[in-house]
Amino acid sequence: MAIVVLALWAVTAAAGVALLSAGTAARRMAASAPRTADAPVRTGAIPRTADGRPPPAPQAQFDARPGEHPLLEFSHPALAITGLACWFLFVFSRYAPLAWIAFGFLVVTLGAGLGWLARNSRAAARGGDTAPAFPPRLIMVHGAAAAVVLVLTVLTAVAASHG
Repeated sequence: MAIVVLALWAVTAAAGVALLSAGTAARRMAASAPRTADAPVRTGAIPRTADGRPPPAPQAQFDARPGEHPLLEFSHPALAITGLACWFLFVFSRYAPLAWIAFGFLVVTLGAGLGWLARNSRAAARGGDTAPAFPPRLIMVHGAAAAVVLVLTVLTAVAASHG
């Protein structure tokens, strides 16, 4: 059963990669669209003092579009890869604590993914065209596969702990 979970986890990861590709493509399309007059222009230049030097203590500013959050966009895939690596190690070593560690990573990954989905949904409801457009069918496939992986991971971890 552990190998089935590993294969299903790989299918979930493939759907996630497809989602990231679709989101990146939607973001590129939105960036190439002509800007309206009321849209702020983003610039990466640091304001200079009168003598041409940078200010004494520049403040890092976080400027993300509605629906974007770099921490969620990084942590969801990073946690998923780490959990998949732990599960991969469990499959080959049959060391039960690795299954529970992978399950822990899976739960945290699920929380980050649901947070990312909620943030994008709220941004799409508010702004409409500013949030990246993820294909709903692909979101459903990714979420359903993740739910099945979660259930099978628990069942396999319990079986490995008791057997």
